[in-house]
Amino acid sequence: MPEDKTTLSWDKWIKTNNRKKTRKYLYQKIYASTFSKIDNAEFDNTFYWEVFDFDLDSRYLEDMLEIIQEKEWYLLKIISLLAPKFKIKSMWNHYIIPIFIWAAEMLFLEEEIPAKVSINEAIEMSKVYWDESSKRIVNWVMNKLYKDFDNIKEQLEEFDWNFWISIIKR
Repeated sequence: MPEDKTTLSWDKWIKTNNRKKTRKYLYQKIYASTFSKIDNAEFDNTFYWEVFDFDLDSRYLEDMLEIIQEKEWYLLKIISLLAPKFKIKSMWNHYIIPIFIWAAEMLFLEEEIPAKVSINEAIEMSKVYWDESSKRIVNWVMNKLYKDFDNIKEQLEEFDWNFWISIIKR
């Protein structure tokens, strides 16, 4: 239970706690899929079942996996617009995945998640799974998109979508 019981109801705290853990699980699942096509049942059995004692936020997980797979090209283009010094093909997946999760939550997920919460979670993931430099890159890209969303959206509408690259193996 949270220390300040007045700020969150028990149900909301459980959902928030499970969402945070589900994001980490989502990160691992996307990361695994950058190496080869994964069998979901096998991944779940290997990674999750009988190891963790929390319930996944399955609706969030399913929605996010679908969004990230369907909109991967769009999310990669956002990164290339915001971080033009970095070549997507040579950028570490550890940098890309937290940005994918954050951008998918902000741009496409039907459930509204406060931007600051999503940004903080993505930065936390980048610290947990990589290093201090990834935190800075992830933070910089996300804040740039957050602050200049209308301009970025306009640039994306003008983009030649014959561009295709993928980090996820299908």
